[in-house]
Amino acid sequence: MALKDEFLKALEEQPEPPRRTRWSPGLEWVGDQGTITTEALPEERSVEWDHVLRHWGLDPEHFQVVEPVLFNSWGGEDGGNNRQYKAKVIRRLNESVDLDPLIKEALKKKPVKKIYDGDGVLVVALADWQIGKSDGDGLEGTIGRVLEAREGVIQRVKELRRIGRPIAKLIVLWTGDSIEGCMGHYATQTFSVELDRRDQVKVTRRLLLDSLMEWSKHFTEVHVASVAGNHGENRLNGKAFTSLSDNDDLAIVEMVQEILAANPETFGHVKFFWPSDSITLTLESAGWILGMTHGHMSRGGATAEAKIRTWWQKQAAGKQPIGDADVLVTGHYHHLRVADWGGCVWIQSPAMDGGSDWWKLSSGEVSEPGTVTFAMYPDQRVADFQIV
Repeated sequence: MALKDEFLKALEEQPEPPRRTRWSPGLEWVGDQGTITTEALPEERSVEWDHVLRHWGLDPEHFQVVEPVLFNSWGGEDGGNNRQYKAKVIRRLNESVDLDPLIKEALKKKPVKKIYDGDGVLVVALADWQIGKSDGDGLEGTIGRVLEAREGVIQRVKELRRIGRPIAKLIVLWTGDSIEGCMGHYATQTFSVELDRRDQVKVTRRLLLDSLMEWSKHFTEVHVASVAGNHGENRLNGKAFTSLSDNDDLAIVEMVQEILAANPETFGHVKFFWPSDSITLTLESAGWILGMTHGHMSRGGATAEAKIRTWWQKQAAGKQPIGDADVLVTGHYHHLRVADWGGCVWIQSPAMDGGSDWWKLSSGEVSEPGTVTFAMYPDQRVADFQIV
């Protein structure tokens, strides 16, 4: 056949028109279960639920469709019948949180007898890991940076003690967005993530647990302070619909607390703090008030600093606890900024993920990842600042 005839034949072949639907196809998730709805199918074709689950971003190994299955059937324009299915989807029953192996690992750890003296505090801000995000060097790169930071914190406290810094206490700030989440934050999120939600939580939990077990050997006292970020929210149609504390960032820390609590002889000096239905937390550090929030509730300004400062000033005017902060640490904005506002030093932490392709393409800007560390002493509210 001549190329001309092939071209003309191709023009005559029309694709099958899309089938109309009665229900809106997609996935809606509420609490611990969801509703999944297929596209319209020819009536004679059986529905392949594994394919449908994958289509909407769920791994059939971790999720399953359960009865009852509803369907709509109606006549199509081609003379055949269309059918559309709707069913409940739940996490598989064997997918419970696997804390037992980690508890057994924690129980094997023996106590470290060395006691450190001094009134200095090393502060480590763990911000925006967003485990599961594929941008930049993806999951592998983020895990690598977290492990490097784990060792970097140990080396940093050793360096400070060698030059005479009296550091005995560690404060770990868990500022939110520890996981990427799977849906509801931006349009392509479900398509682009490398891990489903359960595996994001699993990897993050193990990384945090491993870091705290290693760091705990080098301090007399360890405080882990946590707030929730926007990526950890339980969302429906792009909006958080449960309480402020119903958040994966806090759930991960709660799991780690339960694991370490199984071995109080070794980890009894590690204490955990998080707010109840609040997005802020304050705690004492070397006689100063150390405050933290993720940063996603800040509004009103052209820059991150303008937004955070406006928000913080309103909190102070309303006599909220965070308004008394001598040092305020935030995440969310994924780049390093430090500013002395007089009554408060603001520290904006960089992220640990691989960056944002969307932000790079729209703004041209790229921020270096890293973990903020600094010391606090009774006569110095911020000193010995370093990114590890």
